[in-house]
Amino acid sequence: MTRLKDIADVIGVSISTVSRAISNDTSRPVSEETKRKIREAALKLGYPLDDAPGAAVNRTQIACVIPGKLLGNHPYFSEVLQGFHGKMAEMGQPAAIVRTFEEVNDAERFQAMLTESGARGVLALGWYDKELHELLDRQGIPILGVSLNDDSLKMPIVDCDRVSAARMAVKHLLDQGHTKIGYVGGPAFNRKLENDERFIGFQFAMLQGSLPIRKEWIVNTNWDVDLSYRLVTGMLQELPRADWPTAMFCASDMLAIPAMRAALEQDCRIPEDIAFVGMDNIGFSQYTSPPLTSIDVPRQEIGKLAAKFLCDYVEEDYRIPPRILLPCSLIVRESSVHDIRP
Repeated sequence: MTRLKDIADVIGVSISTVSRAISNDTSRPVSEETKRKIREAALKLGYPLDDAPGAAVNRTQIACVIPGKLLGNHPYFSEVLQGFHGKMAEMGQPAAIVRTFEEVNDAERFQAMLTESGARGVLALGWYDKELHELLDRQGIPILGVSLNDDSLKMPIVDCDRVSAARMAVKHLLDQGHTKIGYVGGPAFNRKLENDERFIGFQFAMLQGSLPIRKEWIVNTNWDVDLSYRLVTGMLQELPRADWPTAMFCASDMLAIPAMRAALEQDCRIPEDIAFVGMDNIGFSQYTSPPLTSIDVPRQEIGKLAAKFLCDYVEEDYRIPPRILLPCSLIVRESSVHDIRP
């Protein structure tokens, strides 16, 4: 299925430029020449345009707002967006307006985007702002969060069940006989690690297993890939080898991969000395050395459900359930077990 990114790659422009051209957004006009090229590429690639023959009447304009660093080739969020855009097209809805959070991160600019685009619903992908949420609430414009990792947020959310996923990962390590298990992750939106749902699930599983949580094995990376490498390196260098954890649950594959690299550089054998389990099951995870055991997250299904529930809420005027959490599954590879051959 053709994505906005595919069109952007062909033309050599940003995804937000493609979105503005296709949705005829006037807030930041696209030149007629660029718009013509984008629409020609969209037709050639099979992307549905609202004014193309057989297209549905423009009914529900949705604005998708995502942090700039997550827009483009991010291995997790690009698949969520692919599912979202695909479901919007399948339902005959107009292409969503895509904005980076940095473009609309104050009330005045956000209001201008809403007014000029006529957006009737907002998808908040990977961000939360109390002031902007209250602005939407006052105007009766529904907002739906996706990939929000804070259990304290009071807004409708479509996501995976991160608490259960973390418990599943730790249970797998317990089943392998591990009792010294560490954690690599980052904070929730309130900047507290304790509110992140994966850390909550990790703690719960450790409590169920009657295992201590040692603070020196808890690595808070602030979701920074480079920091994951540096902090895990520092932990292994500072602790006597006898005090190393024998397993690590990493809250994302993007954090697990540099953590594994750090361990290997400290003459650590994986999984014999330290086993690793990640989360998200991004494409890279099967190509690490050794291949990374990971929690598979149904990313495209999350995007599809977000599109359906947000559009249905706007059109049918019913309340979105507070949380729609999809189950995850464990993909076992060589990073957590000695031999997984049949």
